[in-house]
Amino acid sequence: MIRPAKLADAAPCSKIMLGWVNENPWFPMAAPVSASVEAMRGRILDGEVFVSEGSAGLGGFISYGDGELDCLYIEAQSRNAGLGKALLARAKEASKNGLYLWVLAQNNGARRFYLREGFVETARGDGQDNEAVLPDIKMEWHPGGKRHG
Repeated sequence: MIRPAKLADAAPCSKIMLGWVNENPWFPMAAPVSASVEAMRGRILDGEVFVSEGSAGLGGFISYGDGELDCLYIEAQSRNAGLGKALLARAKEASKNGLYLWVLAQNNGARRFYLREGFVETARGDGQDNEAVLPDIKMEWHPGGKRHG
């Protein structure tokens, strides 16, 4: 079931993000500020955050607003079950003018996922504008595959 996030979801969402950080030894920080409970509370209060909830608790979440996909994380045990695709479909439905995101260049799994879901690479960065200071890639999705503006 996909539902809007509540403030009580901040800690479980933070745990999912930190789980991803711990799975990726190339990620340079053990506890990035963006994965903190406080940062998750801010996302829930300021943007569109939806969670996927099942019998075992939260399986993942998505945060987006103003055309930007801020984050999409799925708990390791819940991956490859369609949760990411379902959460992304919710964001696409609400984003009639399209979505964009910045993904770390080393995050090959996420890059493949977004390509499968119709995103295209539109720019590259040197990492100076992200918390991890790692090279990143801007990807965009537009309804019907057409770029606007």
